[in-house]
Order: sequence, then structure tokens, then C-alpha cells
Amino acid sequence: MRCELMVVWLGVALTWAQRLPTRDEQLFRLQAKNAETNQWNTKVLPDGMEVRNFLFEDVTKTYYFFVEDEGSPVLIVVEPCDTEIQWKVTQHEVTEAVSPDGSGEHMEDQGRRGPSLTGPVVGRFSGHDAMSYFNPASQRAMYRVQVTSRGADTLFGMYATTTPDSDKPYPEVPGDPEVTASDVSKSAATLSWKPSPTETKFHLPVKYCIAVNRARNLKTLCAVNSRRNGGDDMPMPSPPFRFGFDFDFKSFGFKRRGKKRRNRDKIVFPDVKVMAPQENILFECVGDKKAYTVAGLQPGTQYFYDVFVVNTLTNRSSAYTGGRLETKQHKRRTRLKDGKVTTATVKRSKGQAYTVRVGDTQSPLQLTVQSCMGEVSVKISREGDVVAKESRVSSLSNLVLTNLTEGDYQVAVSSKRKRPSTFKIFSTTNPAKYPYAQMPSDTKIKQFEKLTTCDSATIAWLVNDERSKYCLYKSVVSKKVFRRKQVTENSCENPRTRKKDDKVICRHHRPGSVDRSVMIERISGLKPGTRYKFDVYVQKHRGETGQALMYRSVYIKTKRRC
Repeated sequence: MRCELMVVWLGVALTWAQRLPTRDEQLFRLQAKNAETNQWNTKVLPDGMEVRNFLFEDVTKTYYFFVEDEGSPVLIVVEPCDTEIQWKVTQHEVTEAVSPDGSGEHMEDQGRRGPSLTGPVVGRFSGHDAMSYFNPASQRAMYRVQVTSRGADTLFGMYATTTPDSDKPYPEVPGDPEVTASDVSKSAATLSWKPSPTETKFHLPVKYCIAVNRARNLKTLCAVNSRRNGGDDMPMPSPPFRFGFDFDFKSFGFKRRGKKRRNRDKIVFPDVKVMAPQENILFECVGDKKAYTVAGLQPGTQYFYDVFVVNTLTNRSSAYTGGRLETKQHKRRTRLKDGKVTTATVKRSKGQAYTVRVGDTQSPLQLTVQSCMGEVSVKISREGDVVAKESRVSSLSNLVLTNLTEGDYQVAVSSKRKRPSTFKIFSTTNPAKYPYAQMPSDTKIKQFEKLTTCDSATIAWLVNDERSKYCLYKSVVSKKVFRRKQVTENSCENPRTRKKDDKVICRHHRPGSVDRSVMIERISGLKPGTRYKFDVYVQKHRGETGQALMYRSVYIKTKRRC
């Protein structure tokens, strides 16, 4: 038994013979060769080697790392695999050296008593990220690392060294580790990042790997592989004597489980279960490229992206700062019905798209856009070629297209206004269906100031040369509105939405009348010293079905004394 203990502790005893600034490479190779034999029963982390461990949910495991030389730097890294891990580092002073005969009995006693020792907590960590504890000049000590999984059974990686400068165990990320997403379309996006100093400064071979998914950002490459495997290829938990370190089952006489038994006995990982199709990960290593276009994305979908730099010599990785993006949506095109007016709202970030069907006809296509609140722009195209367009439509715009070929035409309405803009759109190949009345070139309402009294006002406006209906409305306004002579209003407002008390009169106009060019109206029954706004609406003579257009409002203040 004593001989077995001496053999088991040989690797640990030799680790105390390290000297800075470089490691005894012969000793390191011996450790590396025998690590899977020497470390299981001791829970001692090998110097300069990464080990993979297994954790049950909410079960704490404890590991140890020894430092003999005063002033040695210490680096301890824990890398989670897609599950939050909490861990802390406690420093314990080593009171005795290794026994002269090299048996390591005193150190073994301390290692066995480790969990009951007390010492200062020098580091606490929690999260999904790979995190590290670093002491640039450690005293001669034993470090106790206690690791707990929160949320699920999981794998994780551990690495400890006293020569981080020469080892450079993990590739470095640049000072600005942000990954930028650009040229985002409906199905693709370009990711770009700055090169790793491991490549540019230390000239070590690296490769970059990209992961894109819909669920969340993945902070380690181990988490990516865990999600991709969906838990099917996860190793079984450690045997009791293994203390969590990975090892080869075959070398210890264990038979590899058959497929049926493996499926029956495998552990179910709640947070790495087989993902639904929408949660699948797009993963690709792109060599030494610093930009890459990810294709095959779904329109109107949010994606989380991450980039990892991998040292191809050690196969260890570090994560850049990932982000999220949203692909552009397919513009749903609404088919415009011939002769029907459609009301819609357009935002600066999202336009409106329509389709107009042109049949086998020689009649021109008339497209009308009425801006209600805010300016809009309209563009008509066919198979990508622009047929007609109108920018900055602030009132009513008519586009008449002739010599059109049969087929579908696309209509796009957009706005540069910060707030939503409302508009109406209409199309027809039958001029008789046009719903708007003709407007004169001058839509201003004229006030006859000399005819304004304390209780009346006289106004006039130009009329068109077609059968139309004109309605006059009044409203009392504040001093502020009167002074500015303008209000934010809906120019598509229908007179039927006005208060009944606001209505003054409606008059029908027929072509050929004596007063065919000007309509004059005297409004009586007003209050002295009161500010009024007068509006005139004109509609085609179609009863209540015609679309109303507004003249420019006029503001009048009645006299205080009669």
C-alpha cells in the first residue's frame, strides 16, 4: 500500500520542484503522460494541463493546486459548458515541505485534510463565461478550488499553471473584442472582428469560429459544442475514484456501452436537450478570416452571434464579445383593388409595399397618393426597374402611367419622418372611378377684413369647374394656435368626423353657374373678440362616398366692439 501511495504521489512531489520563469519540460511531460493516472485519487490539478470535469447540479466539488516557490504567478481558469457555474478560490499556507524521501506523505496529509482547513477566500466567480483567478506573485501555498453547477448537470474545464507567461494557455482577444454585424439583409449578415494578438503579436497559428443561434449568446466554445451535440455525445459521469477528470474507459478495462444501453443510461441535461429546429446553431470555423458572411438566415428573425479564437496548437479557445441582430422582414405586398381607396401608416424604418395588376388594356393606370400627416415618397417598379416615382408628397399626387405591359407592378411608399406618416393610396384604369374632386391651383381661403365685424366674417375661395359639394366648418382656437396660424392636423380628415356645431353650411356647385370660379360666404352669429379657424372641404358630388380634400385654413378674429 505504501509503495502504491509513493507512485501515486510521485507526480505531485515533482511539481514542487518547478522554478520560474520556465517549467521543467521533462517534468511537465512526465506529468502530462501520467496525469490521468496520478490525479484521480488526489484531486490535485496538474500544472499546465487542461482537464475536463463533470458536475452534478448543486453538488460542490473541490480541487487543489500547490505552489512551492515564493513569488510564483498563479493562474486558475474555469470554463463552463452552457450552464452557470459558481466557484471560489481559497488560499492556504503550506506548513511543511515534502518529506525528504520523496514519498509526499506530509503533502498528502494536507491534501486529505484540505476541505477542513480554513483560509482566506481570494476569489469568487459566477456565470457562463470562462473566468480566471490570477495572482502575479503568490506565496508558497495550497489553493483550494470549489466548483458548483447551478441549473443542470454539466461538464466544465479547469486549467492551472505557475508559468502563464511562457505557457500562454489561451489565445488573447484584442482590446476591442466587439463583433460587428453589418450588411444585414433578409437572409444574411456579415460579421467582422479585430485580429487576436496571439496571431499578430506572438505569431502563433489560430483559427476563428462563428456560432449563430436564436436562443442566446454562448460564452464558451464548450457551450457551443454542448448545444450542437444536444447532450447525445456527453460522457457518462465519473466513477467514484475518478474525481471528475476525463479518462479512457478502455484503458481501465471498461467495455464501451452498446447503443441501446447507452440510450437507457445516459444523463439528461435539462439545458442542452435536443433543440427544436428554431434553436439550431449555425457553426463554422473560417480559418484566419476577420470577416465572414453568414447565410441561410430566416427573414424577420432575431439571432445571437458569437466569435471564438482557437489556438490550433493547444486547441484552447477564447471568446469575443458577441451580440445580436435582426434580419429584415419580407415586405408583405398588399394588392390594390381597382377603384378602392386604402388608408395606411408608414414608419421611417419600415415602408409599405403594394402590388397593382395591369391587364390587357390600353387604358392608362392612374395611381393617387394623398399624404395625411407628414411627407411620403412613392415609387412604382416592375421586375426591379423603376417606372415612375414621386418624392416628398405632402398633399395629393397623381401618377398617370401609359403604354404599360400586362403584369404586376410593385408600389413602395416610404417616409423619412421620425414619427409615423399616414396616407391614402388609390389606383384605377377607369377614370370614372376617380374619387377626388378637382382642386384649384390656389387653395387659399381669402378673408375680407373690411367686412369682418364683431359677430360676422366674410370669406371666399376658388372652385373647380365640375359638379362638387363644398362644406364650411368653424372652430374656436387658442391665442397660441391663432398666433402661429398652423396646427398639426390630419389633412385627410373627413368632415363627417367634425362636431355638428362646427358645421356652418354645405353648398353644391354646378358647372356653368354665374359664380363658377369663386364661392363667397358670410358667416354670422359669431362672438365678439373671438379667434376662429375656418375650414373648407370639397367632395365629388357622390353623396357620402367621395373623398374629401381640404383647403388651407384661414384664421379670423372678430372685432371686440360692434
